[in-house]
Amino acid sequence: MNYDRWRRSQVQLREAVRSGRRAAGVSTAEPGVRTATDRCTEGPFASVIVVCANAERVLGRCIEQLLAQDYPRYELIVVDDASTDRSAAVADAAAREGALRLVRSERNRGCPGARNLGLRHARGEIVAFVDADGFAAPDWLSEVVAVFGDDQTIGGVASTVFFDRNPLVINGAGGTVNRQGWAADLAMNESYEHAEIAAQALYPMGCGMAIRREALERVGSFDERMHNYYDDVDYGVRLWRAGYRVVVAPEAWIDHGSGDTDDEEDAGALAADGGAVGVRKRLLCERHRMRVVLSHAPARTLARWSAYEARELSRASAPVRVQKLKSIVWNARHLGSVLACRRRLRGSAAVPFGLLDDSWGDGFPIGVAERLSPSPQRAGSTVAVERPDAERQLLYGWFPLERVPGRSYRWAGVHAAVFVHLDEAARRIRLDYAHVPVDIGGIDVRVRRVDSTDPQRTLWSTSLRWQYIARSVENHPLTLPAGDYEVVFTSARGWSDPPAETRSLALALSELSFARSFDLPPGGLEMRSPGVEQQLVRGWFEPEESPDRSYRWACGNAAAVVRLDRAAHSGRLSYRLPPASIGGVRLTMKPLGEAHEAFATRLAWRDAEWREEAFALELDAGDYIVSFDTEAEWSNPVGSDAELWPEKRSLGLALSSLTFSSEAA
Repeated sequence: MNYDRWRRSQVQLREAVRSGRRAAGVSTAEPGVRTATDRCTEGPFASVIVVCANAERVLGRCIEQLLAQDYPRYELIVVDDASTDRSAAVADAAAREGALRLVRSERNRGCPGARNLGLRHARGEIVAFVDADGFAAPDWLSEVVAVFGDDQTIGGVASTVFFDRNPLVINGAGGTVNRQGWAADLAMNESYEHAEIAAQALYPMGCGMAIRREALERVGSFDERMHNYYDDVDYGVRLWRAGYRVVVAPEAWIDHGSGDTDDEEDAGALAADGGAVGVRKRLLCERHRMRVVLSHAPARTLARWSAYEARELSRASAPVRVQKLKSIVWNARHLGSVLACRRRLRGSAAVPFGLLDDSWGDGFPIGVAERLSPSPQRAGSTVAVERPDAERQLLYGWFPLERVPGRSYRWAGVHAAVFVHLDEAARRIRLDYAHVPVDIGGIDVRVRRVDSTDPQRTLWSTSLRWQYIARSVENHPLTLPAGDYEVVFTSARGWSDPPAETRSLALALSELSFARSFDLPPGGLEMRSPGVEQQLVRGWFEPEESPDRSYRWACGNAAAVVRLDRAAHSGRLSYRLPPASIGGVRLTMKPLGEAHEAFATRLAWRDAEWREEAFALELDAGDYIVSFDTEAEWSNPVGSDAELWPEKRSLGLALSSLTFSSEAA
């Protein structure tokens, strides 16, 4: 699929989700906060300030979308922070037409310095900031102004910012910090379809940040010692300490093209970048988050903070240790301004505890899935995570690649999705995955068409029941025409096990693929066959061996596909049931893709011995779904019944083979 077409489909899906929330009466705004749908036609005059440095490639689009705002009363100011490319020329062309005011800085001031320069020219009662690679929705400013409303306690508003290259996924909707001072944007890397957007935040992300004029005059200018990063964090804290609140505007949307300019993206994505973080960015974030803590943390917590700093310093790698030491030296040189800030804010209100993350250490945010930039134009019908090109089909919710002997996989969070392109119609979806180690209630899998008039409509779905098993392989029949699709994985809850596992996980995927048909050997189901995995639909555990046979245990609801190359008049089953009564097993056969039963019988429980059972039937040649549904399941956790073997799995029957014959039984 063409990238631009895919991106439009994601924006369409985002709008559909918002419409659904509105229709359901779901609002993420705090009570009493207005949205643009109920605003007055006349509102306060607003100033929008764009800070740019070497943003020639994106500034034109940024300006174009800001000039298209539906809010009637605002001015646009572009601050060029000593760019060396044609950024100033791009803005000057619009300024000559009277569309905006261009302010040039003779030297590079950094983001907070450029913001302050823009403030000196701003006349608005509301002042909003947009990064040069921020692309505002037409009603963005209307939504921002409406959220301020008449509530004078609201000093700042955080926009809901999406990734421009993955526009269903949130870059951030306000932010928080942990006890060590590391910042993270709220809802970062989450799908808007599933995200819970906070009503309030510690700070507004710099891209889309808006501040009331009265609060600006009381709180003061941005801290220019923070050349880049964390100036928005510091300002949010100062707003709260001045007695104002920072609220989130859930429908004030901006698409953020992070990384599309020479400017690094905001501090909230620091931990998500991991080892790819630039050396200079890491250094600036280190020293500035220290400055925020030294300026605002209560004196009683600074000793504990210092102890954690010493611990992290001792654990750090040599390059990171150098950065930390440089940051400590830098903060020591600027200690006078920190002490002045503390004296000035002595007696000010504390930041509400609920807006802070109560964790310590450098590893923050914990448990956030990777930032992903899909390339749908290069997608195929298979997502094999061990292949480097698989990442282009991952949409959201996935963690980095991991390996164990003989196997590669990616963990998925509670919500995850992939993109696939089918060159031809598909009749089968194959899943090779693993469960988390505890029962979380299973995983719902949905397939929906991309670029559809109803983008949320599910075309096919199934539920992956949790099983006590290291690896599951399932092959489900379906009917999908050629086209582009999303496969969405959703769990009611995730599994974590702090401190060893702090992520909230749902499943580990090794491979997902679509095929035009089942690749089946004719004749039945032989568990000793190397290709039997292609026949398993659901409910089977890993293969086991006894001296005289190969077999697989199944749970209480299992199914497989068989192919008859000729009409069958009899069948033979080699199976055993658990050592305690499960009542019985109902065996049914349906033609693949049809609902009616072609054959059914019941296997009554007698004992746990292996049995060979023959039965008469009348089946035409073709493909069939064979289902084994037990009346109960059996398990025996350690200590439950000392006379029977211990068994953590929930078992229905063990199958060795199912064969068919054209001869009568």
